[in-house]
Amino acid sequence: MDADPIVKAGQKTVSVKILSPVQPIPPAPLPGLPFIPVEFDATTVTAYVGQNTFRLAWSIRARAMRAPRTAAVPAPAKNTVTAGKEAA
Repeated sequence: MDADPIVKAGQKTVSVKILSPVQPIPPAPLPGLPFIPVEFDATTVTAYVGQNTFRLAWSIRARAMRAPRTAAVPAPAKNTVTAGKEAA
């Protein structure tokens, strides 16, 4: 979550349990990024109170991990001006 090398690992990472019958393979690294971006499918987040600390904690689980999808870039809206009125 945080690429700052000064921040401790426990303060900048999140563990996600992947409930899958096979071990997922992370996608190839992207050049110029300090970590590998991924998407999780069927993600659930459950709040609970830690038994030792009595603090609120979170359990994050997913059914699958995959490479991020690329978003299609929408075409810019065409605005025309007709007789002093704008139309989209």
